[in-house]
Amino acid sequence: MPTLLVTGGASGIGAACARRFHAAGYHVMVADIQDEKGLALAAELGGETGYVRLDVREEQDFEAAVAAVMQRSGRLDCLINNAAIVGVIGPLIETSAAEWDHACAVIQRSVFLGTKHAARAMLTRGNGSIVNIASVAALTGGFSPHAYATAKAGVEHFTRSSALELIEHGIRVNCICPGNIATPIHTGVTDDRWQGRMARISELQKDDQPLARFGQPEEIADAAFWLASEQASYVVGHALVVDGGLMAGRAWRKQPPHLREYHPVLK
Repeated sequence: MPTLLVTGGASGIGAACARRFHAAGYHVMVADIQDEKGLALAAELGGETGYVRLDVREEQDFEAAVAAVMQRSGRLDCLINNAAIVGVIGPLIETSAAEWDHACAVIQRSVFLGTKHAARAMLTRGNGSIVNIASVAALTGGFSPHAYATAKAGVEHFTRSSALELIEHGIRVNCICPGNIATPIHTGVTDDRWQGRMARISELQKDDQPLARFGQPEEIADAAFWLASEQASYVVGHALVVDGGLMAGRAWRKQPPHLREYHPVLK
């Protein structure tokens, strides 16, 4: 059976990916530092689903996680580098180097480490798929704090760079750039308060993009599953934007009246 390793897999987009791939028949290894949530998800999915504690900043943790997958399933078909944090928030001149380095380690360095060790396992079969979760913040400014945006831009560029090397070994590397997705990380809290905050944020921001709603983690999981599948066998080094039209431009309902008046649809 094909096998998935997903970092940050205990909640949000990672958990949605775990469920999506499990439903398609994959053996799933959930990797996270949220032990209680990770073990609960593994128990929920059952079967060959496992959980491994993985601090994505630590290379030895990635080595152990990949080894656990290989011991359990004998193969690694897909890695989803999903783990991330919002990181330091505030003015640049007040940002410490330690805070900057921490955000970049969790968001960007982790993708390098995961790709490195997953690729080593995939080389034995000459086949595999790596899907990195970047962000629309990687593509333009103004959507997130400095460190987060910079690190996600690094993820998007590393996707292309690593894809050029690894495709020669049958390993496809791509990334997804989500927009506003309804997950705890978007609210700044990871406890039970996040759903209430999400409802308030959604109401405030629903008119900021053409598709007037936040995306769901399952929609990113569907995109990740497609990128990992044979249906995307010719897709290499690609950044797939899944954002409800956010990057396309300002929603027409938010345009100034003089533009709306002459729009053929809205007139």
